[in-house]
Amino acid sequence: MSITDFILIIPFTLGLACLLIILSVEYYGWFRLLSMKSKLKLKKSISVRWFLSSVKEIFRECLLHLRIYRQNKRLWYMHMSLAFGWFLLIVAGNIESALATGKPVGPPWESVFFDYFTRQHPAPGWQDTFFKHLLDLLLLFVLSGLFFAVYKRFNSRLLGMKKRPRHKLSDRLAMTFLWFIFPARLVAEALNHTFYGGGGFMTGFLGNIISLPYNLRFLSDAAWIVYSISLGGFFIVLPYSRYMHILTEVPHILLMKAHIYAQQDKGCTQFQIYACSSCGICLNSCQMTERNGNRGQNYYFIRKLRDEEGADESTIMNCLMCGRCMEACPVKIDTLALRMNERLRINDQLGFILPASGQPVQKKSPVRIVYFGGCMSKLTPAVTSSMKKIFNHYGEDFIMADETESICCGRPMFLSGQKQAYMQIMKRTRDMILSWQPKLIITSCPICLDMFKTNYFLPVPIIHHTQYLNSFILRKSHAPIPAGPKTIYHDPCELGRFLGIYREPRNVLKNITRLQNPAYNDNKALCCGGSLADIEMDPSEKKNLAVEAIKQLVFRDTQQLATACPVCKINFAAADIIPVKDIAEIYADSLSSSGSVLERITDKENVMMY
Repeated sequence: MSITDFILIIPFTLGLACLLIILSVEYYGWFRLLSMKSKLKLKKSISVRWFLSSVKEIFRECLLHLRIYRQNKRLWYMHMSLAFGWFLLIVAGNIESALATGKPVGPPWESVFFDYFTRQHPAPGWQDTFFKHLLDLLLLFVLSGLFFAVYKRFNSRLLGMKKRPRHKLSDRLAMTFLWFIFPARLVAEALNHTFYGGGGFMTGFLGNIISLPYNLRFLSDAAWIVYSISLGGFFIVLPYSRYMHILTEVPHILLMKAHIYAQQDKGCTQFQIYACSSCGICLNSCQMTERNGNRGQNYYFIRKLRDEEGADESTIMNCLMCGRCMEACPVKIDTLALRMNERLRINDQLGFILPASGQPVQKKSPVRIVYFGGCMSKLTPAVTSSMKKIFNHYGEDFIMADETESICCGRPMFLSGQKQAYMQIMKRTRDMILSWQPKLIITSCPICLDMFKTNYFLPVPIIHHTQYLNSFILRKSHAPIPAGPKTIYHDPCELGRFLGIYREPRNVLKNITRLQNPAYNDNKALCCGGSLADIEMDPSEKKNLAVEAIKQLVFRDTQQLATACPVCKINFAAADIIPVKDIAEIYADSLSSSGSVLERITDKENVMMY
């Protein structure tokens, strides 16, 4: 091996060695941080089926980026051509090297600099020609994606990015090395063929055009060394930049396939924050981006966690927790769990005394239906009065659980990270609801519904009031009203994105109004801005979010906005743009005009069939 050969392979080899050592140390440390429960789940998940499913997901998302394809095809091509194209270059280069040398495995630099080492002794026959053309085609594929990546830095809107993320110094340094890798390879191979002949359709053509005298062949060596420095520099900076995701997405997918989650798990949290590609797609999905700078967006929040700076309290608490970013994330980072971990860290020890917490809940006379309006029902009395009218109309045996006092499900405490306080509230509220020995629980608040379904473990069916109303529509117990007002329905975050309840509210509205948006849009509904999860936003900011959401929702001839959440109703009504009603109000108003006479319902099976 000559001195030039040695100088050539040193930057690449040193960079690759550093990368492998850092990855080994980091991954081992993060694996040790996994909870014992997560480790057991991972151990039990290991199987041929788990492995094949993980490999399929890795191929689909780490290389082909199919989730991005479903959102933005131009942005997808940029990511896919760089990731999949580079992968194919590595595979094809290794196959070429293995066939030429007769060794299935050789030193890593052998395939990377194969053209350099064989430039004076090319392989005879079709093999050399085939691989030269194939590798040129793959290099062109990668360079086309690189062109879009460079262009995105100057005009991100062309690729569908309304807001371009601001990268830190290490990100920009790694990006510079990455952008040099493929042009440097193109120049190195073109000069290679200028002085030694051969080449594919692209590098050979460029080599012939350059046509330099043979005494300048040192330029070819210099170009190969620049290529090696670009690779080695990228490998060294990669663990300290956003490009760490390239490799960390693999263990992240393995953990996801084992159903291991970041909620209160430090190890899984580390894998997730480093699997984040910092692509900025979450910035475009977040409604706070335009209004709120970068105070609360998950892109910057995760970056602070990754850099171990520690997110400040205002950043941690400044989030709607609406789930739009998680829905849009191509890597499926559980941004809500990561933020909840931080909220628990800073707020769980806050003191809280629940009024009457020491008094046991007395058993009451049994009723068939317990209706739970939730805290916000006190601010939307028209919803609870409408539900009372509906219950009386159908002759239900019911009780309004929080008619005379405010009873909280505990969600505000839960979202703020005060877990101990939430547990106190949950226990008392659960005991109070069950004290009536109900057969069915109905709530008008999606927030309460989500808490009841996921955390309360109630031994009684719990449904949203739109599901209850839809049961009468399905049984044709409510006559359709063909001339109702033109109505737009807004999907509340908790009811739609978190609980998947889209069909029932629309089916009710289709029968009592002229619904203008009967189809829902794949969990992409806008938040009203009034989320209880964000305690940093002032009322004017929340109102601005509501105004923007209404503008995107309504048509020129829309007569009313319907929703199924008291928080949404309050915030949309504050915007004062269009009349806002809850579905319960619209349904109750329709009872007098429908003229239907209904039999009393005596068991829960007749109320709901789900």
